[in-house]
Amino acid sequence: MKKTSILLILAIIFGGCSLLNKPKPAPPVFNSASLKDLVLRAISGDTSTNKKLNNLVDLSIPVNNDYNSVTIDSLKTKSNKKYFIVLINYPNPIYNRFAIYDSTLNNYLIDKSLNGYINESVIDLNGNKLIRVSENFISKDVLQISRISLYQTSDTSASLTFRAFTKLVDSKSVFSQNIVEFSNERIKTEFNSSKASSISGKGDIYLFDALKKKYISPDSTFDNFVSGYIRNFISYSEKPEITDKKSLYASIGIDIDLDTIKNTANIKDTQGYTLTLTDNWKTFKNITIANFIKTPLKGSKYINEIIGAYICIIALPEGDSAENFVNYTFTNSAAGKYKVKYSDKIVIQKDFVQFFEYSCGTKKYLLILSASKYTYEKFKAEFNDIINSFSINC
Repeated sequence: MKKTSILLILAIIFGGCSLLNKPKPAPPVFNSASLKDLVLRAISGDTSTNKKLNNLVDLSIPVNNDYNSVTIDSLKTKSNKKYFIVLINYPNPIYNRFAIYDSTLNNYLIDKSLNGYINESVIDLNGNKLIRVSENFISKDVLQISRISLYQTSDTSASLTFRAFTKLVDSKSVFSQNIVEFSNERIKTEFNSSKASSISGKGDIYLFDALKKKYISPDSTFDNFVSGYIRNFISYSEKPEITDKKSLYASIGIDIDLDTIKNTANIKDTQGYTLTLTDNWKTFKNITIANFIKTPLKGSKYINEIIGAYICIIALPEGDSAENFVNYTFTNSAAGKYKVKYSDKIVIQKDFVQFFEYSCGTKKYLLILSASKYTYEKFKAEFNDIINSFSINC
């Protein structure tokens, strides 16, 4: 009997160890089609999907489904590691994206600085795979500009290794920079121009800096020539020109000097309500809100990037109800200065989401609060203060 008991204890001990050491399930593996599906969902404003993609899309600005193309390509390194290349091309460059992921959605690079019409190709340099991205865009209505970027990949990383202008065309002249030598150590270029200029017959040499992982020229002659040519070119542009952050945001109707993006302690909105927030919240007015609702609607979005939470407020059409726009039931209610109906706290993947409907006379507002489970619990008191501060100008 004693021997049986000892054997039973040993079985429990070692059986327990086996359970404790049980390996974690392998992460899901994605292919080109499934990755593209995630990218399209993120573009449409799906917050949880966008988080999986390491915030590929900037959801603090209006959602934009009017893209030119969404391309998924792939390459394999020397050791057979597979990378997926994501290229999103829009008419407005603020939305352009280039990104690199592996098959389990680990993100290695996101580039938000590409202009105009963009395309990519994979090239081989002595067995090493690089990604070449070409940009073609217009400056000052008439200047045609081309630029290339090269991205280097290894089994553990990806990085921008070379970027330079390659062509400038105006109504009378063509200037170009052509790569004539390309190795692991250096890139050599030659300049051509259709008329005599300061760069005629010249070239440049970019040496590879192993620490910075970039090809660098101390002169960057052609880049400086193109930048100076654009700066000094006199024209009367009909289209708004994007030259800085302010003009970039203005291209999508956001004025960063006029309360459209700001830190604020008390929000007063033209839609007829007030909301009190701390200085860590940014305000985005009159943008398209698509998360968690059946039909995208215009409203305001307040984002706290420090704690990872946001609040959306939408003025509902007169005579309508918030429950007509979401797939959740408002099972709770409260009476006071306003009629308030609200849903239970809803778990959506790793986030908590809650919906509120405020009514006063003919005015109705839908308020959506979204935060990670950790953030919601840690800052519950702050969220309660914000919800209670909501006031309608009846």
